[in-house]
Amino acid sequence: MPPLTFIPTEREDHRSVAARKKREAMRTRILRAIMDLYSDPAKISTSIEDVAREAEISRGTFYKHFTSLDEALIAVGREVTDQMTQDMLPIYDVVSDPVNRVSTGLRLFLTRALTDHRWAAFVLRAELVAQESVLLTYVMKDLRHGAHEGLMEFDNLQAAVDSVMGATVEGIRTILLKRTKDPAQYIDSTIRITLRGLAVEKRRAIKATETSRELVDALPQSVRQTWRAGT
Repeated sequence: MPPLTFIPTEREDHRSVAARKKREAMRTRILRAIMDLYSDPAKISTSIEDVAREAEISRGTFYKHFTSLDEALIAVGREVTDQMTQDMLPIYDVVSDPVNRVSTGLRLFLTRALTDHRWAAFVLRAELVAQESVLLTYVMKDLRHGAHEGLMEFDNLQAAVDSVMGATVEGIRTILLKRTKDPAQYIDSTIRITLRGLAVEKRRAIKATETSRELVDALPQSVRQTWRAGT
């Protein structure tokens, strides 16, 4: 006689699905609360108690999903940057030239900061790039490709990544704090200077800056509307 095999009933399957959806909904609720708190410039520091109060949950519920505030913050950072990277793909993935890809990626982040201040404020206070994030993978790949093709030059990949990400974060800060009277010109300059710092030839850096402007202008309206809604 063959061994008995447990076959879940439809009722039990439904319970499992319902429980998973409930967990996912609660996790999303916690992450949204964290993003709201960290994007508020009036909040100097944030605690688990603050998150629990904002999400209207108990500390115990928080700990069912995350072991610490740092772990939850990393999760939010990863989701924010990964979602941003997904928004970029309609135009980013059709670009093969690594110089144009770096230029386009940087422009997309700075352009979003112009309209989505909640997102920009969160990026400045939280960890922009979590380990193994989609964004970090793309940046490293593009820089490696650029160096391999002789279009960029640097002696340390991590330093090159930090240069690009540093320009991104500080660019977002300048835009959010309105430290520039001409954001469009500032974004162009940031891109050119960053590319030149990677030893991209001057004319190529200027052309890549123009190309990324054209590509971002073609960004789907659905994505722009999402940014304006601050979601």
